[in-house]
Amino acid sequence: MDNNLNALEAKVLEAVELIKSLRSENQRLDERCGDLAAQVQELEERKQRLEQELAEIGQQAADSEMYEAKRKEVEDKVGGLLAQLEALG
Repeated sequence: MDNNLNALEAKVLEAVELIKSLRSENQRLDERCGDLAAQVQELEERKQRLEQELAEIGQQAADSEMYEAKRKEVEDKVGGLLAQLEALG
């Protein structure tokens, strides 16, 4: 009987230690999860900012192409007018 009681006590103590260890690990993992969630939030915000910047840069590139096309058009017209003036003179 004492043998069974001692074996049971040993098993219960082992289970208690395992539960303590698992609780400690669970707490550590909960903290890590919170840290990672905060990091994900920060990265999501950064991603949104970068997407906004990319959209703005894309718009600026489109504007630049439009202005370059208009500049080329004006240059061609001025060149044509100068050629006509030189032909007169």
